[in-house]
Amino acid sequence: MKKYLSLLLATLMVLAALVGMVACSDPNDPNGPNDGPGTTPGTGETPGQDSKERIPLTFPQASYNFNDANYNILEWACGGQDTAGDSWIPWEEGDVDQLDGGMLSQAVFDRNAWVEENFGVNITKEYVSVDASVSHITRMRQNRETSSNEFQLVTQRSRNLITMVQENLMFDMNTMAGTILHTDQPWWVQNSIASYTLGAHLYVASTEMLLRDKGATAALYFNQTLAEDYIDLPNFFDLVDEKEWTFDNMIAACEIVSGSLDGDDLMNSGEDMWGVIGGDDPVFFLYAATGRQFAHIDEGGYMEYDFGYSDESITVMKEIFDDFMYADWYLNTAVDKTIISNYEGKVFPDGHSLFSGGMVKSVNDLSEMQDLYGILPYPMYDEDQENYSSLVWIHHDSILGIPADVADAEMCAVVLEALSWESYYSVYPIFYDTILMDRAARDADSKRMLQLIFQTRIYDPGQYWDTTTGLQHADGLLRLTARENSDIMSVWKTYEDAVVDCVKEINKMISDMETQE
Repeated sequence: MKKYLSLLLATLMVLAALVGMVACSDPNDPNGPNDGPGTTPGTGETPGQDSKERIPLTFPQASYNFNDANYNILEWACGGQDTAGDSWIPWEEGDVDQLDGGMLSQAVFDRNAWVEENFGVNITKEYVSVDASVSHITRMRQNRETSSNEFQLVTQRSRNLITMVQENLMFDMNTMAGTILHTDQPWWVQNSIASYTLGAHLYVASTEMLLRDKGATAALYFNQTLAEDYIDLPNFFDLVDEKEWTFDNMIAACEIVSGSLDGDDLMNSGEDMWGVIGGDDPVFFLYAATGRQFAHIDEGGYMEYDFGYSDESITVMKEIFDDFMYADWYLNTAVDKTIISNYEGKVFPDGHSLFSGGMVKSVNDLSEMQDLYGILPYPMYDEDQENYSSLVWIHHDSILGIPADVADAEMCAVVLEALSWESYYSVYPIFYDTILMDRAARDADSKRMLQLIFQTRIYDPGQYWDTTTGLQHADGLLRLTARENSDIMSVWKTYEDAVVDCVKEINKMISDMETQE
């Protein structure tokens, strides 16, 4: 009853706000309401809205009522952070503790209230840090061992996926596919289904109730105001449209703009002009943008590793380090920490870098930027490439699944499907059209680019299934940026045996699953 009274009060507040918006909105304001729907990530399809006809939500029986059962969502946090709006949790996706007056939190609240009322459940959430002493994975293990049934849905970053699956912590959602879980429908992100399926099994995936995986999509920002001051710079939006936005063209732009501005002829200050500011992550964003992946899932559902088994993959990765990460115009936030701390992370917002390498959620850090910024996909390797490719980054994304050995798997699946279905029609359009298109993208060209980024999202199985060998993390490729040593072949040879063993272990696990059926 308390929740519904809150809902009534919140609804009245929203109605009052809407009246004010109608009275005061300027139809020529580029940041005003956007009438067009967004694009479903990974599909290129247009999501429905409340004003449009909905695909029916179907279950084996006409109605379910779970008698006010608890539906607790265990959500991941990092670094002890569990507050929406920080770098790890840019937006609430499972539940909201209190309304903040924003349209998105209201939409999540209303979605949950609708599911609660129609299915007789009480939805709550709990954040647990992936790096705390009693971590997210530890809680999942304890839940299984004690049969305590503490949570009915789990969200996790795919960085930790392999542990969850190998320890049998997750329920196989394919056992309910086509009956309760309609994984072929647009409220399930189809690219994630294809990438996370092992053999005939699906333990985790992304649906439209998740927002953090959208925010973890690679995106590049550039200072439009600064770019207009250089007559030698091309129109980056035109390059994208003409399939000429390439690795070499981005490097050329950085070389035109960058230079020492403080009189010492050295690139060592936040007052200098940098080509790009970014951390270690762009190594992987750039590699994925070339249309390559570390591995793929074959037609039989088994993993095949790709990186290292062709000279091309080694050559391309070496070029990314030599020509980009080690360039004197690249300000690496993971290496040059003194510069970053001295300038409070404002090098790009203050106009001292042409590009900023980040993710979609990085727009949250640019709300006070005075210069006009634009949004771009990461560049293709060359003009022979078929299309752009935007990586969903495994350290910041969000995937979901049902814990193994829950007391009522059917209830867990029904509520998951209902949350995802309703999100597709109510939460996601507000997130995409209002939060991203109307507020984050400041011009029509950036809106087109953002749509392109979402249409070209990819999940790389070689990253989330190989997080234990060290090739991509630890002292491998991710940390190579600090050593200025681009001997990629040597790095690959160091980790090759471990990678091969990892792939064999995963494929044996899949084979064992198939044999047991």
